[in-house]
Amino acid sequence: MRILGIELRRTTALVLGALAVVALVGMLGWGPSAKNSTAWTRQWTTMAEWVRFMLVLAWPLTLGGGALQGLRDRRSGVGELFGSTPRPRAQRVAVTLGALAVALAAAYAVVLAIGAAQVVSATDYFHLGWLPIALVGVVALVGAAALGMGLARLVPSPLTPPLLAIGGLALMSLGTAPVAGEAFGWVLLLPSLPMPVTVYATVPGSVSAVQLVWFAGVALTGFVLVAARRRWLGVLPVLVAGVVVAPLLPATPGEAVARDAVAAELVCEDGLCLTRAHEHERSALAGPAREALRLLGRLPSPPTSVREVAGPVRGEPARGPESTDAVWVDLDEIAYFRREPLTAERLTAYLVAGAGTRTCYGDVIPREVTREVAARAVMTSWLTGRVETLPSFREWLGAEIDALAADALGRLRALPEGEQAVRVQAAREVQAACAGDALEVLVGRD
Repeated sequence: MRILGIELRRTTALVLGALAVVALVGMLGWGPSAKNSTAWTRQWTTMAEWVRFMLVLAWPLTLGGGALQGLRDRRSGVGELFGSTPRPRAQRVAVTLGALAVALAAAYAVVLAIGAAQVVSATDYFHLGWLPIALVGVVALVGAAALGMGLARLVPSPLTPPLLAIGGLALMSLGTAPVAGEAFGWVLLLPSLPMPVTVYATVPGSVSAVQLVWFAGVALTGFVLVAARRRWLGVLPVLVAGVVVAPLLPATPGEAVARDAVAAELVCEDGLCLTRAHEHERSALAGPAREALRLLGRLPSPPTSVREVAGPVRGEPARGPESTDAVWVDLDEIAYFRREPLTAERLTAYLVAGAGTRTCYGDVIPREVTREVAARAVMTSWLTGRVETLPSFREWLGAEIDALAADALGRLRALPEGEQAVRVQAAREVQAACAGDALEVLVGRD
């Protein structure tokens, strides 16, 4: 332990660990990783996945840092001196690699602890399924340091560390591009994971196991390159690992993820059904849900509950026909997860949008759906008694939608009260089924 402590102080281990923490936390606090329900501070699985995603920067940095450490003996001019001692080289370099491993594992744990301190107060859904994802990240980061040291021994040049860092970054950036078909499997040989898109998906344990074998082989290759006198032996661990994992790699992106059935399980109470992942939001949504059901009670066949939709994972259809006995809501579609919480009044308006139905286009508005958006606005305004601005509007669509909605709302209100309710009910059914023109149902054919 004393020797390990000395190596921690005299090597780049502590500096490299600190840089890894700064790089990971800095990037995680900015951009998509801090938004929506998949923010790295909201759920345990997405926290582990986002940290892995950010290895796209931390892994090349560690690779270059390991190479810099691998040049220490050459820079100090002690290679021949150490080579003449009876102490095995493997025993000596194991301590150096151990110091790097301890520092990098501690850095990874610090990043996870920062995320966990926020996740624990953001969700009631705790599980241990995120630990294998994190463990693979630790092994991958340690493997980068070991591989960098080994490659620096093979090519002992001052240019080796920066070139390895740049090459690693280029390799990792290629892995972030969309890849399909038979070429997909190799992406899982990179330490980073794809960007999380839903809290209802996780990395299967089989995929984590395959990755763990691969990165352990990479780490062992780095160690052998540094420690063995016959350097060609260094390729054996990674070759063996490659032969083992190649037939086990998923062939498509859909096979690389699995639905988290527990996270998607609905928990119902007083007419409000939320997924287990978002049950923590019940206190904020209970009041708006009751008010939404009260407003929808004006319809001839009103819904009796508000039910959250567990978003699709990769390969699943985004939206299909939905029953009209409930208000179905996807919290990300209504931009629920924001830095500033939505007011109860705004939440109610979002819940009754489209007479309590979801959009048929998801959370991005293409130009050809102006009539659907206008119909949803008309139904919402008819229920709330005031003109409502729905989320996800684009400026270049606003004027056209507002004109359609204003005209349709005026024509709808000119009808007898009973006829208005019947038409809104019919438009609601069209919208729920995503079949037909809800605006035409509301005001008739022009």
